[in-house]
Amino acid sequence: MNRRIASLILACLLALPLTACGDATADLPDGPVDGSSKRVPVTMLYTMDLTNFEALVEQACPGVDLQIERNAMATIDGESERRLRTGHGSDIITTSMPTGDVRSYAMDLSAMEFASAYQAGISQSLLMDGKTLFLPLPGQYSGYIYNATLAAEAGVTEPPANTGELLSMLDAAADRGLGVGSDGVAFAIESTDITTVSSYLVGTQIPDFLGRADGITWRERLTRREDTFAQGMARCLSLSSAMVEKGYLDPTRLSNARGNATPVEERMLDGTLMLTYSTVHFLDVLNAKSEQYEFAMLPFLTAENSHPWTTAAPAAYLGLNAALAEPGREKVLDAAKQVLTVLSTPEGQAAFIQDLGASQSYLAAEVPVYSQIPAGIADCVADGYVYNIQFPAKLLNYFGQSMVSALNGNISLEEALSNVDRFFLEGDEEIEYDQTLIGVVAGDMIYEDYNVRRQETGIGNLVADAIREMAQVDVGFVNGGAIRGSLYEGNVFGSDLDVVCPYDNGVVVLKVKGTVIREMLANGLTLIDQESGIPGGRFLNVSGLCYSFRAPTEQSPAELLDITLPDGSPFDESKTYTIAVTSYMCGANGYLDNNGDGFTMLNVYSDTAPRAKDVTLVRETGQSFGDALRLYFQTHNGEAILAQPEGRIKVVNGDD
Repeated sequence: MNRRIASLILACLLALPLTACGDATADLPDGPVDGSSKRVPVTMLYTMDLTNFEALVEQACPGVDLQIERNAMATIDGESERRLRTGHGSDIITTSMPTGDVRSYAMDLSAMEFASAYQAGISQSLLMDGKTLFLPLPGQYSGYIYNATLAAEAGVTEPPANTGELLSMLDAAADRGLGVGSDGVAFAIESTDITTVSSYLVGTQIPDFLGRADGITWRERLTRREDTFAQGMARCLSLSSAMVEKGYLDPTRLSNARGNATPVEERMLDGTLMLTYSTVHFLDVLNAKSEQYEFAMLPFLTAENSHPWTTAAPAAYLGLNAALAEPGREKVLDAAKQVLTVLSTPEGQAAFIQDLGASQSYLAAEVPVYSQIPAGIADCVADGYVYNIQFPAKLLNYFGQSMVSALNGNISLEEALSNVDRFFLEGDEEIEYDQTLIGVVAGDMIYEDYNVRRQETGIGNLVADAIREMAQVDVGFVNGGAIRGSLYEGNVFGSDLDVVCPYDNGVVVLKVKGTVIREMLANGLTLIDQESGIPGGRFLNVSGLCYSFRAPTEQSPAELLDITLPDGSPFDESKTYTIAVTSYMCGANGYLDNNGDGFTMLNVYSDTAPRAKDVTLVRETGQSFGDALRLYFQTHNGEAILAQPEGRIKVVNGDD
């Protein structure tokens, strides 16, 4: 359906009388409520402008002023929870993970009439302790998107009907050099967040297992803890493993690290990627942007020739902030209820669908849909072959992480499934932490091309600040080799911090003379430029002082130039400072074979090297760099974290 027709239909919907909303302006005091009118403002975070839905609310509820604040999808959960935690949450809560900690801030909607307007299946899956806390927004059908133009050039004119034909299509195209990049990759998942990857891996099992009677029985038994993943999902990597074996799928790219992910849209549009897993909306995006290729969509296929399936998931979930029940907020609560009442009507769903480009509604009543559902997916919808994945979010994500680890050969499939069962049946605090939302970062802090071993970086400053704050010292030092990952704008989970600082060397506090700090900084510069092109890991990221150095050239090594305090005042080499470093740098593993990164001037542990002068061990903190980073996010949990280069380390080139 084209945009003009969709707009005409929406105009008709806006003209329909909606009687569900009362007048939120009743009994308001004289004068404006929000500075411009007598409407009651209701706040909500979302990822895009909701022009059509806002217009419908304004028409249906004259007393309500719905105020949408734009926020990126990657940060919606973290930002929403952060604000709720600090008492500044939006009136309407938005989350993509209704099973997360955000539920503790949501009001019980069970007794509210609009909560009963949704399909029984989705309503049942959202119950938490018998309560309805969130309502599903319209969502997307998911499946495979392939380049139909290149498939035809490869001699494949009919859509694949099973997984064998799907692999044959990739083979036929690759044999002709079509739909494959120089890396050999022909298939990638459009979004590599772990929930999407996990949903794909579960989805491959629907046609042959989860959608059949034995799969349904297994899921019910699993819920009662009478069965295991090892029994039910033993074939879950069959198709993915075949793609990895042929080189069509690179499992190392199935991670949250955006810098490592395959640029799916770019490669689909330039013809160097044949197949991706995504949504109907992404199919529309590709076909709208490409003049050279036509893209088509397939549901999840069976290994045999039984009926295929599609999966579906809401774009997000909405709830009411429990703080609206506090005295004095009755009018805002009533106005927010009116917004959710509008959402729970066919007209409200239709407006939201047009705003989102969504392809389905979870309302029990029939809702007009504006996007054209592709034939293969439409057949599944018409025949009732639509699967709503209902595993708890943390369990689903841990399953996905374990399967990706198995695909990468880090662990066997049997061990991975056993770990999932152990987590499901017994729980695991460490795994729970990995899946827990720790905080939010306001921008990218990138580790790439060994940058933390050559120059000042945002991620280096963040870790150094965390060390200094945890140890309560004058200066925090972080050797560049200890930092191994990035943090990206948006949500930060426990597992993300473990990637940044994976080593468990303990942080120690030393009292040192200023001359020792000069020796440390000079040593940190000695391996910046190596013949291998990979700088050594001894370069020092700092918090609590600044330094400059002359960059190495073919004729001369790097040279330490100047040291100052953060306020620009001189650094006193005769003074004593407290510093935080790792025990590794202090000789805990000795200094042979480049252990300790050459920081022999800090040796307080090794008996095979001279003990340090003007250095006193104050205490061992018992914490690692990773522990310090986790503590930093915990201490600053009311903030969106961001560290950027700010002049702590200045590189002077030969001509400067």
